[in-house]
Amino acid sequence: MVDCVVFPQQGLRPHPNECSGSDLDGDIYFVCWDPELIPRKQIQPMDYTPAPTIEMDHDVTIEEVEEYFVNYILNDSLGIIANAHTVFADREHGKAMSPPCIKLAKLFSIAVDFPKTGVPAVIPPELYVKEYPDFMEKPDKRTYLSSNVIGQLFREVKDIAPHDGCITSFTHQVAKKSYDPDMEVDGFEDYLEDAFYYKGNYDYKLGNLLDYYGIKTEAEILSGGIMRMSKSFTKKRDADAINMAVRSLRKEARTWFNEKGTGIDSGVDDVYAKASAWYHVTYHSKYFGLYNEGMKRNHFISFPWCVYDKLVHIKKDKVKQARRISSLESRFRSGLHLF
Repeated sequence: MVDCVVFPQQGLRPHPNECSGSDLDGDIYFVCWDPELIPRKQIQPMDYTPAPTIEMDHDVTIEEVEEYFVNYILNDSLGIIANAHTVFADREHGKAMSPPCIKLAKLFSIAVDFPKTGVPAVIPPELYVKEYPDFMEKPDKRTYLSSNVIGQLFREVKDIAPHDGCITSFTHQVAKKSYDPDMEVDGFEDYLEDAFYYKGNYDYKLGNLLDYYGIKTEAEILSGGIMRMSKSFTKKRDADAINMAVRSLRKEARTWFNEKGTGIDSGVDDVYAKASAWYHVTYHSKYFGLYNEGMKRNHFISFPWCVYDKLVHIKKDKVKQARRISSLESRFRSGLHLF
């Protein structure tokens, strides 16, 4: 089996229920194998047992249905609770584990079940928010500058983001500054010819997708954060189709990567040298503007990230090497001082 999450039948409590009270009715799970992204501390899951439903001792009347509908509109507090949780998580020292956030998490669970149980989530006065962090963009409310990472990132992006909503493309000047020599692996030159060919194919197909859907930038179609598209399409209706097309292109690129290099006489391909070549033909300034010639398209940079795991391995390995060299130099200097 592939792309399948298997949960055990035995145990004190179902694992899906421990994950935010999931009941396997279409919930989406995030699975991660990267140890750097796995929390170091494991927290006991919250009790998501719903409040008991309001029982009726007679057949429900249309008036009661109307009253229930009005109550639902008046007591739908999910958005308020979610916003409050974001504020307290940003402001409190304990972040999401702070007492206000724990209380709000419990209230959120009650609010989610409100349509089924009829029991509303009552927010106490001390959990109402009076001031919002700047990254939440509440111009009609009192705000403060968030000192956390999300606040810092927000202000950096806000300062450089163009007002017309169009993302600045990867330019020749940017290529000169952003190329990382650490990504070069011994023997990568042997794979440059193939890499250049596949990069041309990838960029041509990606450009066709952008033109077809009327999407302006590579970042929009890859992230799903589409700002504007052709009038023939809508985000709500065509988002899945666009996502599927992008995934299909990435999958095709990975099959290209797994093919044996044409410039290699014998032996097994060096996958890291090949990935390095993919990076080189994308980011090195001498390759800028050599793709989609005459088509007035931007220089796309997502091609090598179809094999992101290889690129991450290369960078991590180079960082480790640099640390070892630095450590040896320190020991050498220390030894000289002894004499």
